[in-house]
Amino acid sequence: MRCPRIALLAATALLAPATIFCETVSLPVSVVRAAMAYIGVPYAHGGASRQGMDCSGLVFRVYRETTDISLPRSVDALSGAGVLGKSPVHIADLLFFDTSEKGAPADPSHVGIYAGNDRFVHAASEGPRTGVIVSSLSEAYYHDRFLGARRVVPWRSPELRLTLTDEPSASVQANPFASRENLKLVVTSEMTGGGPVELRVLKAGEEVLMRRIAPTSGRPSVISIVADEGEWTVRVNRLYRGRELLSVGFTVEE
Repeated sequence: MRCPRIALLAATALLAPATIFCETVSLPVSVVRAAMAYIGVPYAHGGASRQGMDCSGLVFRVYRETTDISLPRSVDALSGAGVLGKSPVHIADLLFFDTSEKGAPADPSHVGIYAGNDRFVHAASEGPRTGVIVSSLSEAYYHDRFLGARRVVPWRSPELRLTLTDEPSASVQANPFASRENLKLVVTSEMTGGGPVELRVLKAGEEVLMRRIAPTSGRPSVISIVADEGEWTVRVNRLYRGRELLSVGFTVEE
């Protein structure tokens, strides 16, 4: 998978990008994008192509295209794939429903791919809309029949690596982190002379954490935070001179 450059935003004309962060697009994001690309494909029992798909065919096709993982082809077998998806449900998790109307005990008969913001992509065989569509988990029909989630691919490693150099830099993290998960801020210094710095974490412009750290090239400083949904910023300043060395913005999503 190619490693796209993350867009760098200069805070001022003097703020030169000293470090360019390079990361792969997270697999869950790729899975959701691929699933969305099939919206409008008609429903076809046993299908797994643009000519027609059923619910497990959509999952099979999307995951094979984006992850090279060959998943089982039936809903029942898919319900044992990966690991149990714990709350909160994350994008690309497989969502399972009992749509059989058989009553207890409930068995999975339908599967979709969670796309965030309470939505999921699936191939519906009946109802007012059929084929590959986007539905909401809050809709009464799906809410009442939801059985649980399975996680086949994890979110990318919840770690934000920052490198301090003699030239100040600013950047925006391209891919979101998952909400309410432990996020490590790993700070390494390649500054001439080194020395202590002040790290501040802000949410929507409001400071929520401040630490004085002294990272080196061989001994990074590691700070863990649990961030909820929203826009966040990490800023690192020289302790005595007050000059900003680094500003990195990132997003946290459900």
